[in-house]
Amino acid sequence: MKRTIVIQFVVVLCLSVGGLIAQEGKVSVEKVAENVYLYTYEIHRSLFVVTDDGILATDPQSAERAGPYLQEIRKISQAPIRYLVYSHHHGDHVSGGAVFGSDPIIIAQSNITRHLGSDRMKDVASPHVTFSDKLSVFLGDLEIQLIFPGLNEADDNIIVFVPDRKVAFMSDTVGVRRLPWRVMSGANPYDWMAALRVLATLDFEILAPGHGRTGTKAHVEEYIRYFVDLIEAVEERAKQGQTLEEIQESLKMPAYSNWIFYDEFLKMNIEGVHRYLSQAP
Repeated sequence: MKRTIVIQFVVVLCLSVGGLIAQEGKVSVEKVAENVYLYTYEIHRSLFVVTDDGILATDPQSAERAGPYLQEIRKISQAPIRYLVYSHHHGDHVSGGAVFGSDPIIIAQSNITRHLGSDRMKDVASPHVTFSDKLSVFLGDLEIQLIFPGLNEADDNIIVFVPDRKVAFMSDTVGVRRLPWRVMSGANPYDWMAALRVLATLDFEILAPGHGRTGTKAHVEEYIRYFVDLIEAVEERAKQGQTLEEIQESLKMPAYSNWIFYDEFLKMNIEGVHRYLSQAP
């Protein structure tokens, strides 16, 4: 189902900046394309889109991080924040929305309703609008597409795509030469890989992950290849009768040894795939 929200309102002053805006300590803002920025607080990143007609911000992160986030947005523009988009339900991405006030329309994928009220979402403001597959919102003439590519790292994790700026933002499900987090959140690795392939079909040049450095579409293809190689290697060894511990000791994947978290998370990634294979019918 596709829903479209179109906004028309009075143009207000928008102060443009270029390049990287570095802040002391934990906070930085990167302009990745015209109108499109990434806010970083320590290891967490959120995308925001600034136009004369208003602002769309993703992922307030937490009460501690949302305050500086709003301050950085206001250094760029005083335009009203029209939308606050949750990339997925994990508390370290969607907490702290109250800092943005009551005016923004909060949007999330509909599966978030399964998690509202849970301990990890106790401080999260409920969305005003949810969608199933795809929703387009507009800031003036600039379209921002919110796309659910299917189950992936979480059951509600979405892509925020700005077609005219060729920017795609996705949190946790993709990174630039960094292994997936630990045991891959217990997710189905085949669903995850399929979602990455949906991401790869989009016409974008700039990959903006929710963690780690900015990349390109080629880095999505690399991530898919990692999943293919990992799943095939674990499957092959499991069919040979190797235990999880034996697979973790024998499987090294040197082609990815220079990726971030290789030493820390490879064995955990193997466990995540092996767990799913062990449970599959």
